[in-house]
Amino acid sequence: MSTSQAITEAALQLFYRQGFHASGVEQLSQEAGVTKKTLYRHFPSKEHLVAAALAQRHQDFMAAMSSFVESVEASQRPLAYLDFIGAWVQQGDFCGCLFINAAAEYSALEAPPHGQAQAHKQQLLEYLSRLCAEAGFTQPRQTAMQLFVLGEGLIVSAQVQGPLPELLRASRQVAELLTAQAPVRR
Repeated sequence: MSTSQAITEAALQLFYRQGFHASGVEQLSQEAGVTKKTLYRHFPSKEHLVAAALAQRHQDFMAAMSSFVESVEASQRPLAYLDFIGAWVQQGDFCGCLFINAAAEYSALEAPPHGQAQAHKQQLLEYLSRLCAEAGFTQPRQTAMQLFVLGEGLIVSAQVQGPLPELLRASRQVAELLTAQAPVRR
C-alpha cells in the first residue's frame, strides 16, 4: 500500500468514526502514522484528503454492494439491495452513511464533499435502476427510486435508533410489497 493510500484509508476510518470537521490534521497524521509534512506532501489540504476518502469509500461501498447483490438471481437483486443495507447497518462499526454525513457537515450544495455525496447517491440510484430493469420491472426507475428511498430511510433510522430488528423487518416487508406490486414484463 502506498503512503497516499495508507493516509486515505486512515482518514476514511477517522472521518467515519468522528466526522470530517472533528478530525484535525494533527490527529489525521497520527492516525496514518505519518508527519503532518508527509500528509501535506500527499494532500495539499484537508479538503483534498476528504475528497480522496470519499472517492475511496464510494469505490469500496459500490464493490461490496454489487458483490453481495449480484450473488443472487437477477430477479432477486432489487430485494438483495435492501438485504445488503440491512446487513451493513448491523455491523458493530456502523456509523451511518459517510455520504449522508458529508452532506450534513458540508451543507452548502456547492461544497465539493456535498457534490461527491450527490454523485454517489446518483450512481447508486442508477445501479438500482439497472437491477430493476434486469429483474423485469416495466418501470425500473420508479421501482428503483422507491427502493432507494427505503434504503436511505433504513440507513438513517439505524444510525439514529440502532439496528432494531423490527425496523429491519419492516423495511424488508415494505420492499417485498413494493416489488410484488411493481409491474413486470411477461
